[in-house]
Amino acid sequence: MANTQPLGKYRPESCAYCKTDTWCEIRANGYPQCRACKVERFFTEILYPPLGYSLMSWQRKVLRDIYGTVDERGKRRYRSAYVSVAKQNGKSNVVGGLPLYHLLMEDESMPEAYGAASAREQAGIVFKVAAQLVAANTHLRDRLKVLPSTKRILRRDGHGSYTVLSADGDFQDGIRPSLLIRDELHRWKSMRAETLLDVTTKGQISREEPLDLAITTAGAEYESPLWWREYQHAKKVQSGAIPSTSLYVAIYEADPKRIESDPEYWKSLEARLAANPSHEALGGFLRDAALVGELDKAIAEPSQRSKYVRYNLNVPLKTLEDPVIDMAKWEQCTGASDVSDWPEYDVELLMREWGLLEKTCVAGVDASWTTDLTATVFLFEPEKEGEAWSILPFFWMPKERVPELERTCRVPFSDWIRRGFIMATDGNAIDLRKVKERIHWGRQMFDLRELAYDRFNFRTEAMQLVDEGIPCFEVQQTFSHLTQPTKFLLSAYVDQKIRHANNPVLTWMASCLQLAYDGKDNCQPAKPHRLKSTKRIDGMAAVVTAFNRALIGGPKESIYESRGMRRL
Repeated sequence: MANTQPLGKYRPESCAYCKTDTWCEIRANGYPQCRACKVERFFTEILYPPLGYSLMSWQRKVLRDIYGTVDERGKRRYRSAYVSVAKQNGKSNVVGGLPLYHLLMEDESMPEAYGAASAREQAGIVFKVAAQLVAANTHLRDRLKVLPSTKRILRRDGHGSYTVLSADGDFQDGIRPSLLIRDELHRWKSMRAETLLDVTTKGQISREEPLDLAITTAGAEYESPLWWREYQHAKKVQSGAIPSTSLYVAIYEADPKRIESDPEYWKSLEARLAANPSHEALGGFLRDAALVGELDKAIAEPSQRSKYVRYNLNVPLKTLEDPVIDMAKWEQCTGASDVSDWPEYDVELLMREWGLLEKTCVAGVDASWTTDLTATVFLFEPEKEGEAWSILPFFWMPKERVPELERTCRVPFSDWIRRGFIMATDGNAIDLRKVKERIHWGRQMFDLRELAYDRFNFRTEAMQLVDEGIPCFEVQQTFSHLTQPTKFLLSAYVDQKIRHANNPVLTWMASCLQLAYDGKDNCQPAKPHRLKSTKRIDGMAAVVTAFNRALIGGPKESIYESRGMRRL
């Protein structure tokens, strides 16, 4: 090995235990020991024997990789690590031993170890494991003192400590973590959690060999922006898309793409093995029968599927709830006209293909925020039994907010605008005059009986439209007004009794749809939080609002009697 200036007591040697030529310390018995063997032997020969624990192969690999991967000076290369594994795989046992290792074995000057979580109760889980390990080991009790009341572990010589921190508790600047354990990162949701992250990680800058370890189970994409950001970065590092020599990544998860594309994969042993490295088939303690029991619950009760996929297969969810719309069935309702691949959306061509000119329809408007998306749909009732309802949607958004909304929602708004599926109005707010122009266009093209609207953000425009000769009806956004049209829509698409041409904007919004319930078998679309969620359902809300009037039935007199025929 090259003669390089060593780091502290480490020097180039051949490890007596793993036979690797690397940086080693010379033990009291004269044997060289590398840093990977040092941490592994601490767990297997000191920590675990009194409690009868053993390291799983995946735990051994993670420990050896993090502590044994060194640079040209023998310094630990990884300053941070992201480890994600399904529930009940024994992550707390191995993480609980790390503060003790850092306090006693890492030769850091005045080591400070911290266990951080979103709530003090969660942070206390790792502390409890660490305290049990100390209590069971005479060697550790002689050197460490456990303070259960304050959840601290102190070196008896006064030269180091382990402390529990939480986002819902008190913490202060000035700490210098040599080890930071961030447990269940997917639960870090609040602004105080962001502050806790800043305080703890910035305090590591002055340390020679700090370690920031995030260990978690998969979360929901919109649950914790902090977790989602770190997960996405870790995935890119793992794939090689982003090179990194300082971040270690170990993600044990079933294949997310196959979960979506293969309806049988999520039930397979292959998926269970990918997410559960402590599985008995891999030499671990986790019995397959226990996992199959959870799988059977998810199969029997579809509402439990998302929990199984998240907690037992470690696959992130798009939403905290199971999807309302079965997208495979939704995408079958194209009506023989799939516009999603059209390079340019030609609405008049679609109207000719469907024969919509002069047909009777009801319009629905969901204006939501003038600074976000607005939707108008024209809903055509079938003329003959066995035919489908036709949905013709239009969307608007403010031009100046497109980049921001594209980053927030992570969908290709720019492409949809370029192809004509969304109209971007000038400025940073939607020009509702454009919405009114489209409604007047619909009155010219179709037999538009009435317009249904939500009074928020569109009442003034609706009153103007009434003055301009278009009947408008306010639809209250309550269970009593929306339950019937919501349930009708949810049954109609399954039976292919609607057609939407797979408009990409409406299809995306269908995938975002969640429901609110009142406990009395009533439901209605649940509006996402626009400041926190990446989902939008404006088009689906407009469809439900339109169905409210279409199912009730509007005026019977045709506008042709007062207006004459139009040509396309």
